[in-house]
Amino acid sequence: MIGEAVRSGARGEFGALIPVRPAVKEIKTCLRGHWLILDLYDKLAPFSQRYRLHGWLCEVCRGQEACEPDARRLAEWALLDVTVQHPPDAAPTGGLVLVAHPPAAGTLAGRIALHLDGTEVGSVTASPCGKCRTATLDYVHVAADYRRLGFGRTLVAAAVARAPSYRWTAPLPDGPVAQSFRARIAMRRAGPPCAHVGGAELRR
Repeated sequence: MIGEAVRSGARGEFGALIPVRPAVKEIKTCLRGHWLILDLYDKLAPFSQRYRLHGWLCEVCRGQEACEPDARRLAEWALLDVTVQHPPDAAPTGGLVLVAHPPAAGTLAGRIALHLDGTEVGSVTASPCGKCRTATLDYVHVAADYRRLGFGRTLVAAAVARAPSYRWTAPLPDGPVAQSFRARIAMRRAGPPCAHVGGAELRR
């Protein structure tokens, strides 16, 4: 059978999973902080067949990783435009895409899912309030096999992209998981701005 239904990537025919970052207008550094605007640090713009996304490749990191087989693979990463969010009934079934599910009737919480070849691999739930122009990041989840790839921060960026002028907050539980979450998405303590939100304000 030929078509999207057989595009599983189970045999590695489309390449390995690589880190993903929200697309920005100008890329200045790689994921390790090497400056890509300098001719000394050569750079390429590869295309990920696994995700069907364009990305970047840092030659300095690739050289380092070649010398250190156990190093985390960060030399190549893909860029996902978080402003492109498809409705559930029209989402592509191939590659890495965002699918926006609107809030149910009578609720504020909407959900954005991250799909890889039609399978959900992560999601974020957010509740925007148009009256106070504040939004709450309620929940972020990434499937175990797809963690440490930047999927979570990409989902957070996708949520913020739906209301970029709003003040974003998120409830934070206690414990090491919360500490790691704060470090990844750069959060700071703040008081609840209105009755339906509370927690920490997101730095944008």
